Amino acid sequence: MPIAPLNNQVVFKKRLSDEEILKAFIKDFLDIDITPQSIEVEKKFIPPIGGVDIEIDIFVDDPTHRLVIEIQRERYDYDFDRFWHYHIASQLELVKSHKDYKLERTVYSIVWFTRKVREKQYQQSLMTTNQVTTTEHGQSMILYPHQLFFLNPFYMNDKTPQGLKDWMTLVVESVNNPRTPNINLHRPIIQKAAKLIDDDGLTPQERIKIIDERDYNNMRRNEFQQGKQARNIEIARNLLAKGLDFAFIAETTGLSIDDIESLT
Repeated sequence: MPIAPLNNQVVFKKRLSDEEILKAFIKDFLDIDITPQSIEVEKKFIPPIGGVDIEIDIFVDDPTHRLVIEIQRERYDYDFDRFWHYHIASQLELVKSHKDYKLERTVYSIVWFTRKVREKQYQQSLMTTNQVTTTEHGQSMILYPHQLFFLNPFYMNDKTPQGLKDWMTLVVESVNNPRTPNINLHRPIIQKAAKLIDDDGLTPQERIKIIDERDYNNMRRNEFQQGKQARNIEIARNLLAKGLDFAFIAETTGLSIDDIESLT
């Protein structure tokens, strides 16, 4: 069964906005049984919380929990700050008046990174942020139960929680081996998740959205490469002005000798 790549937001949102799949994933990961009152895609707070008009990929409320789920294909320097803002904003939105400081729901924010990252310290399958309180005696306590998780399935290892592995494998296989994915089809819920994102079963509208996102990502990548090339040319010109030799400039900038000669 060929499946569509889960590093595409359209496909990812289709999978985890399905109530049965969402409930199974949360049960496997957090060991929580949720009863969604609402599942919203591309959720906005009106009015915005804080100074940023955020849009959350998948937003779920049940009587005692709130789930914020994000997919992030690219890794930017500000990701961790941005998702912390999403996490806090989702808590603040629950405070409707001065009588509501004790939140009625526990907020769990889950960020999926769907590609490998360069930074060694972030090459982990699971990173968990807890709001931990520490006393002067070095004792820790959890006054606030809310948690923020960063998941990257491309770094699964023997310490990865067992409940995550089927879901992470589905993501990795959808990206690396979409035509013949090696996934746990012995589990009916994984079968359903795979069938939901079956490449042959996508609607024309979904295919258009997938192509639009792919084109946008390619444009962003090309703009980045063009900016990098322009910066290297500027550096090369500065080094040429200082009389440095072509070989050193080529090694420093990554430009070819011919490129550098054309600048003289």
